[in-house]
Amino acid sequence: MVNAHRGKPEAFLENYCSRLGTLLEARYTGLALLAAKQEADAAAKHANEAMLEAKAADLAKTRFLANMAHELRTPLNAIIGFSEIIKLDAIQAKERYPQYAEYIHDAGILLLNIINGLLDLARIQAGRVDLDEEIVAVGELIQSTVRTIAPIAERKSIYVDCELAQASTLICVDQTKFRQIILNILSNSVKFTEPEGRILIGSGLDDRGDLVISIKDTGIGIPPEHLERVLSPFEQVADHLTKENEGTGLGLPIARALIELHGGNLTLSSDLGMGTTVALRLPHQRIQGVAPPQRRDTALPTALTMSGSASPSSHPTGGMKL
Repeated sequence: MVNAHRGKPEAFLENYCSRLGTLLEARYTGLALLAAKQEADAAAKHANEAMLEAKAADLAKTRFLANMAHELRTPLNAIIGFSEIIKLDAIQAKERYPQYAEYIHDAGILLLNIINGLLDLARIQAGRVDLDEEIVAVGELIQSTVRTIAPIAERKSIYVDCELAQASTLICVDQTKFRQIILNILSNSVKFTEPEGRILIGSGLDDRGDLVISIKDTGIGIPPEHLERVLSPFEQVADHLTKENEGTGLGLPIARALIELHGGNLTLSSDLGMGTTVALRLPHQRIQGVAPPQRRDTALPTALTMSGSASPSSHPTGGMKL
């Protein structure tokens, strides 16, 4: 009788433990299912984002190829067309051949620049670009680049002004590639600035001692939502059917990639209809001091117009105050 009474509490406890185990098991199973569902949702979201990014990249490349087809056809058509005129010989007077030869030459240069831009970007993205570093003064680099862009700026009556607070600062860079960085930016500024506009080039040191070179224009500007887009390869704000200016849109991406190879960065700010400012930051580790003062007879000119005049006011292009 006593054993019977003892068995009931034990059976009750066993039954209670069994039910409690079942409840706990069900609870943990539910939590596991909830965690699995959350992981599945996160994986699906990640896959969807990756798919959208892949579609965007594919669309960008499609637009780029369509644009490139247009850009390549334009100079090729000029080369073929004017060479056929010369070939036929009887259609036009031979006195115009030098003019046709100039058209063919300009088209060939444009075609070469397009191909070089594509090859530069391909080498950068493949990590096959090495820096041939030298020590050079900032003012010297910028002056040579401004002289290169001067004829184009002069044709549009665009004034290029240099106000460099750190013109004599020596930096360790690849001169050719650093000139390409500045030239790409200046080319964009000239291209998208209306006649009688201005481009201001400045420089200085920031709080960290890094060298900052700024290039500010009074051009058409860039919509805020497109600032990052114009810095990406294969992207352009306008497609080949609507844009007014020729070009592949690779200038800024190449410039950013090259300044990053130097350990620096490129930032872009713009007001639509007011102009754009590009800032190049070069880390202080690349600053190698200050160049010694030059003799008066060999010093850089304090004012130089791109047309060769003695004063910037004599022509709207190119005052350089170094």
